[in-house]
Amino acid sequence: MRFSLLIILLTLILVGCESSPRSVILHPEYQGPSSNALAANVAVKVNDLRTTKYTIRVKNQEPALYVPDANLPVNFNQVLTQALTAHGAQITPVAATQVTVDINRFKAIIEESFSTHQSDAEADVTVLIKQGTRSFEKQYKGSANLNGPLKHDQAKIEEQLNNLAQQVVTRIVQDPEFIQFVRGS
Repeated sequence: MRFSLLIILLTLILVGCESSPRSVILHPEYQGPSSNALAANVAVKVNDLRTTKYTIRVKNQEPALYVPDANLPVNFNQVLTQALTAHGAQITPVAATQVTVDINRFKAIIEESFSTHQSDAEADVTVLIKQGTRSFEKQYKGSANLNGPLKHDQAKIEEQLNNLAQQVVTRIVQDPEFIQFVRGS
């Protein structure tokens, strides 16, 4: 009797541990080309303006699983700083050129069945640059899709999101309008 009760208790503990949501671990790294196109002193700021703070949402699950990521602005700032530096910018807290990135959307939505899963990730950021009385504003978007057998693997979804952040940042630093404005042309 005691042994059966102990097994039931351990099973309940393990099931409870398995269903608890894990935090999202993002660490995007800029791996694009480098240049000297952005030779300027730049201050960088990233704001999280998402209305819902989850980064991963698993549909078709009761209850639906929402996984937040409180470090998204920090991680996005890090990859953007790497990209700007790779293109010749000097990052400093006080600079005439101030780059602000507002994260409007950054998430992966996963649909699962018994045999397959599909993850659709999307990003939408707005870049605002101020240089004295001049200003520049532009929206950058990206998307990534991932399909696989069985249930999703969170590490693969995190990799998908890391790649998406890299994709959007690469678009920003390689945009001719962005480069021209930062250079003061």
